[in-house]
Amino acid sequence: MGGTTKKPYYKSDICEVSRMENETGDGISTAFRVFPGIYLLHSDFHMQECPTVKNDDADILWLDFCREGRVEWEISKDKYVYLESGNYIIDVRAGRKFTLHFPMSHYHGISLRLHMKEANQSLAEFVKGVDIDVYAIRDKFVSEGQPFITKGNEIIHHIFEEIEGVPWDESGEYYKIKVLEILFQLKNMEKPKEQIERPYFVKQQVEIVKEIHDFITASPEQHYTMEELSGQFDIPVSSLKRCFKGVYGTAIYSFMRSYRMDMASHLLAETKETVAAISAKVGYTNCSKFSEAFKEATGMTPMDYRKFKSHRE
Repeated sequence: MGGTTKKPYYKSDICEVSRMENETGDGISTAFRVFPGIYLLHSDFHMQECPTVKNDDADILWLDFCREGRVEWEISKDKYVYLESGNYIIDVRAGRKFTLHFPMSHYHGISLRLHMKEANQSLAEFVKGVDIDVYAIRDKFVSEGQPFITKGNEIIHHIFEEIEGVPWDESGEYYKIKVLEILFQLKNMEKPKEQIERPYFVKQQVEIVKEIHDFITASPEQHYTMEELSGQFDIPVSSLKRCFKGVYGTAIYSFMRSYRMDMASHLLAETKETVAAISAKVGYTNCSKFSEAFKEATGMTPMDYRKFKSHRE
């Protein structure tokens, strides 16, 4: 895997836009300084992985909200959990450098970066009469250095969606209000119990499952049973099922069905290959069964889909 380059696109006193790029794709990160010591970041990645930057500053608290896609998070050495849409993580990353993996090759998220001492000073200065202590929020959610990961509660989820729907303006007033709402909610909410139930996956199994993913997507015309994949990659069937769904968010057969239909959609729209040829490429020996499956997935027959795409262009 080649290195990731980070190129600045725009920078001012209150906004910085950067582009990350490597052989797996690219992404845009936009950071706004909402208050001194409090930054709001928008992440829009269309890539498989992106390394984080190691920071030894233990005074920084992160809140990362997954709006769309899926992201692999290393919670400790060789242990991973996965955030999906609506999940968020509260973490202190001091002294850690790890690579974020995006199993679906895309990720859209919003983050808060809180430089805690400076953030507390800003809140005390700019927000008179509101007692929000960022250190207290950290102590509530981050225990013994372990990140807290859970489903976003309805109010916090709604606030992040509101942030997503309104562009930044130079005053930053709207973002200031929304950041304060998030911090106020974190201050007053009880620590949810979902954290206890969230499964984690060990590095060895995750690596095997990723190998299996690359193997089956490289040959979508082939159909493999769980037992065949289990034997070829030396992983128990039960572990394969559990870990694959944990990494990619769906069962392996459902994943491949969607992958095949996405591939067929692309070929129908971008090539002049016959429906029969495309059917064979995505693993259907019977063209009629392919047409039925494609219509079930898209609401259109393959030929209607091709006509629809050609008319739009």
